[in-house]
Formats: sequence, C-alpha cells, structure tokens
Amino acid sequence: MAKDETILSFKKVSFEYVDNKPLLNEVDFSIRRGTKTTVMGQNGAGKSTLFGLITKEINPEDGVINIANGLSIAISRQVIPRDELNLTVKEFFEKALSRCSNKKVYDIDPKIDEILEAVDFEAPHDKIIKSFSGGQQARLLLASALIQNPDLLLLDEPTNNLDRAGIEHLTKFLIGYEKTCIVISHDAEFLNSFTDGVLYLDVFTRKIEQYTGNYFDVREQITLRQEKENRKNAQLKKEIIENKDKANFFANKGGNLRFVAKKMREKAAAAEEEIVEIRREDKTIRSLLFLPKKILKGKSFIYLLLRL
Repeated sequence: MAKDETILSFKKVSFEYVDNKPLLNEVDFSIRRGTKTTVMGQNGAGKSTLFGLITKEINPEDGVINIANGLSIAISRQVIPRDELNLTVKEFFEKALSRCSNKKVYDIDPKIDEILEAVDFEAPHDKIIKSFSGGQQARLLLASALIQNPDLLLLDEPTNNLDRAGIEHLTKFLIGYEKTCIVISHDAEFLNSFTDGVLYLDVFTRKIEQYTGNYFDVREQITLRQEKENRKNAQLKKEIIENKDKANFFANKGGNLRFVAKKMREKAAAAEEEIVEIRREDKTIRSLLFLPKKILKGKSFIYLLLRL
C-alpha cells in the first residue's frame, strides 16, 4: 500500500449511547498511512468511544467504517488485566506481541529494553508485574502497545504518569515512528511536537471538520469560519425580522394578501432553521509551543483535534 493511501475512513458514521442524543452524527474523515493523528476533547466527551469504533469493540448506529485489509492495530490499555498481574515483565511483553502475531518471537529481551527506553523506564525482565507501582504499570502498558509495532497505533493519554524525560523519550519515538498513530491527549506541547493538521469535531453538529496546517493555521481557519457564520446569522436575523413584519402587514390587509402573509412566515421560519449556533471556546485548546521546523522536516503528519 502506498504511503499516502487511506487506511482508515469514517463514512456518515453515527453513534449514540442514549436514544436521540447522538455522540457522533454522520461523521466523515480519513486517515492516511504514515500520519500522526491527535484526538483532543473534554473528559468524557467521546474520545475513547472513537477508539472503540476503530477497534470494533463497539459498532456504529449508522454509516460505514473502512479499515484496510490486513491492517494490524494496537491500543495502549489503561489497566493491566488481573490475569496478567502475576506475569513477569518478559511474559507480559510476550503476551502483548502474541496479540498482533501468532509467530514465536525470538530474542525478545533486546526488544523489551529498546521499547522501555522509549518511555524512559528500566525494569528487570524477571520481575512480577504486580510488584510495580501504578505509575510504573502505566509505563509498561504504554510500552506493551509500542512493542507491537502495529500498522495503526492507538495511544490514550500516553503522557500521563510520564515525567519530562519520559515525555521527551516518547516524543522522539513517535517522531521516528514510520507507521500510523492516533493519539488522545491534552498535552499541547507534546502534541505539537509531531503534528500539523486538525480534524475538529463541532460540539453542536457532532461532525468532524478536517483542516491542514499547524495549530495557528487551523485556529485562523476556525476563526474565519466563525466570522462567516456570524455574518450569515446577522443577515438571516435581518431577513427574519423583515419577513415577519411583512407577514403581519399583509395579514392585516385580509383577502388574498393573507396568502402572501403565509409565504412570508414560511420564509421567516426557513431562515430561523438556517441560523448556525456558534461554538463556544473549547477550554481544552491551549496555546502551543512550536518546535523548530527542522525537527518536523520530512514528516507528513495530521493533527486530529476532537472537540466535544
């Protein structure tokens, strides 16, 4: 498959947990091979739901999710299952690799050390998983996803429980990661180090808008869209007032002019339906610190911003 070919796409995908309260409404977007995609949004807004749809843990109410044939997917879990707590570090990673391949992995120890370095963590390979602290287990979970080297890597808040050095190691790993990655995170500085595009989910329409460019480019585009919506709304409100005034005028004349009054009211109602509810500022969007362009040179990344 070519590098710029689509490996994941949502076509008119809708999903809801409660009847008549859609979380996603006819969402369209596509992800190309080799891109780095970030999902951002408020807690509990549906970011993990998006991952669930991609991994097929849940199914959409409507629409189609297309995933390239043979695409391997790995996701960083948030909790280590009980049946894995008594495994050694080596057994834990062997089990992680078995999820993406049925083949026996030989000489796994160097691979474990390499991937633990990516999250700035050292661990004896014979140490039992449950003996590690919660923060250390979180790093092991992240590393267990990274070691699978999947075609599509899904990371949910990967910088949680990482100190600055750990974040720097992970950032370096992701910049060099040649396959596709989708990241859920609120760490703006971390995200900006390897992303330069946006898929923006409008909180009111529940649809995803796709943008290209860095954060400031996208913010400018969103601002321009909001200004356009405001101008359109102002014009529509003016038309509504004029049509209602005309409707009242003609209605008072009686006779055949009542039909004209009815048409004016219909026009006013149609205009009211066209008014766009302007999105509020998303408190999760913060100013980003941009790294030198030379760090990003040669990379083709997407920055997926999911706002709910």
